[in-house]
Amino acid sequence: MTDATIEALIQGGSYFAIFSLMIANGAISFPSSQILYIIAGYFIARGDLALFFVALVGALGNTIGNVILYELARKHGRTFIERMKIFPTRELEKVEKAFQKKGAWFVFIGKLLPAIKVFVPITAGLGKFSRAFFAPIMFVASFVWSLAFISIGYFFGKSADVFGKYAIILVIVATVVVLLFYRYINSPEIVNELER
Repeated sequence: MTDATIEALIQGGSYFAIFSLMIANGAISFPSSQILYIIAGYFIARGDLALFFVALVGALGNTIGNVILYELARKHGRTFIERMKIFPTRELEKVEKAFQKKGAWFVFIGKLLPAIKVFVPITAGLGKFSRAFFAPIMFVASFVWSLAFISIGYFFGKSADVFGKYAIILVIVATVVVLLFYRYINSPEIVNELER
């Protein structure tokens, strides 16, 4: 979906379009939430949309999409994910155990990082992370995420090229977090529990 298409949908469908697009983003990571919010920020600066309602409906939509993905992973377990051929079985077992032990931190922080946010609902579902906490954490993290990229659009315009300037920083931060997460799931604390 091109920037122009997202812009046209927001112009035509306003908050409902943002809500619908963010449900899709939460479930299948498409279209890009960064681009959507940058464009929405531009419309907020023009006075066509209200910041609070954009952030609210965007976060609600994204949370619904995340919950759908979470429930699929939780219900169908590793078999469902293994069919996607994303993770080896042994790694999935480690991830499940990590989320059982320290899930809330991984859910919230992971949701704020571009490289791994797409996997958060899947790993949280596999790890049987609490339903009572999952949706609220997703909503808060999604709301924070929306404000960050709305601000870029508000202050710098609707061009997605602005995001590209920050991409390298985001990639570096996300890489560090992924490496720390990988180190943790291979730590004696996790591995020893799987050997019991």
